[in-house]
Amino acid sequence: MSTAPLPTTPKGRATRQRLLDVARRVALATQGDVELAKVAEAAHVVPSLVHRYFGSKAGLVTALVDDYYDRFQAEVLFAQLDEGTWAEHERMRLERGVRFHYAEPFAAIVYGPLARDPEVARQETARNLYIVERAARSIRKAQRLGELPVGVDARLAGAAMFGAMRGVMMEALTRTPRPSAERVVELLWRQVAASVGLDVRGAR
Repeated sequence: MSTAPLPTTPKGRATRQRLLDVARRVALATQGDVELAKVAEAAHVVPSLVHRYFGSKAGLVTALVDDYYDRFQAEVLFAQLDEGTWAEHERMRLERGVRFHYAEPFAAIVYGPLARDPEVARQETARNLYIVERAARSIRKAQRLGELPVGVDARLAGAAMFGAMRGVMMEALTRTPRPSAERVVELLWRQVAASVGLDVRGAR
C-alpha cells in the first residue's frame, strides 16, 4: 500500500481533513466505493491532490477507518468520567458506545462493505487488539481494587465485551427500524456483567 506522509502545516491538515470528510460522504452514498477519482470529483479538485494526501485508494480507505476509530476512542474509550466504580464507568462507556454507533452512519459502512477490504481487515485487527488490551488493563485494575472477581481472565473478558458490542451493533445497524438504544444497552450490559463475573442486578 502506498502511504502518503501526514501534512505538517495547518493548511495541509485542513485540506486532508476536508478530503476525508468528502470521502466519507462518498462512501456513504456508494456503499463503500471510494475511488480517488470519485472523491476528487465530489471535492471539486484534481485527482492528483487526493493522491498527494493519501497515496492510493488503499491509503484513503485506511485513513477513513483510522479517522472512524479515532473518533470512537475519543468519544467512548478516552471520555473523562466522574468518580465511580468500574461497573458504573463501564455502564456509562457502553451507553456512549451505543449512542456513538447510532449517531455515526459511517459505522455501518466500516462493519459492512468496507469490512471485506483486506486493508480494512488488517486495520481493524490492530485497532481491536488495542481496545481489548485497554479493556483488560481496566479489568485488572478493578480486580486489584476488589471490584471484580480475581479469577476472571481479563484479556478474554475484554475481548468478549468488545466482540459482543461489535457483533450486536452490526446486527442493530442493519435493521429497519433499529431496536431502541436502551434495549441494546441492556442486552450488552448483561453480556459485560457475565464476562467479568458481576451480578447484573447489582452492577448498575
